[in-house]
Amino acid sequence: MQDSTSALTKKAIEASLKGCWKEAIHLNLAILEKLPNNIDAKNRLGRAYLQTKEFNKAKKIFKEVLEVDPINAVALKNLKLAKEERHDRNGNTAVDPKSLIKEPGTTASVNMEITAKRISADSFAPAEALEVKVYKNKTDFYKKDSHGDYLLVSSLKGDIVNKMNKVKEQEGTLSANFVNGKDKSINILLRSSIPVFKGERQEVKPYIKPGSIDEPELEIPTEFEE
Repeated sequence: MQDSTSALTKKAIEASLKGCWKEAIHLNLAILEKLPNNIDAKNRLGRAYLQTKEFNKAKKIFKEVLEVDPINAVALKNLKLAKEERHDRNGNTAVDPKSLIKEPGTTASVNMEITAKRISADSFAPAEALEVKVYKNKTDFYKKDSHGDYLLVSSLKGDIVNKMNKVKEQEGTLSANFVNGKDKSINILLRSSIPVFKGERQEVKPYIKPGSIDEPELEIPTEFEE
């Protein structure tokens, strides 16, 4: 059963990332037949119902999740949307499922704290891409808002920045995608075209410029400048 459920879960996640909501509904229902109390499957199912505008079904599923986990951030957010009969606009954008596949040497899982005031983990769509700007001593990550402006999410420093500079020096490419998170803490997956990362998880602290803690978040134009 475990292998079968794992395979179904992988397909269900891929269907959601591609925006194939009818398929996602079918797959998550199949998972729940085997594991009726699987909260992740229920949240995926509820979100698929939300995206197909089956709001009553979505409300029912999210209420079931909250009966077990009253502070589940995903269920709370989506139940509110279901009650207002609104779907998740971020969910209409299909993403490449490969963006979340870990590969030894070329990917690194990073946990970082959001320093922007108006952004939290709930602000991100599944697998949403972040803009990456590499400097000598730090790396900045930006989120594109609904107006097309870039908002500074967080900055990182340390050994992982040295690795990203190595990619830049060798004219390689870097990308970053949101994985999951809660409140001001998020997990992202860094991907490089050059194998510079070790297999273990990277734990890094955000870089905060002295005196900038109370300053408004930075907004920059689409074209980055050095």
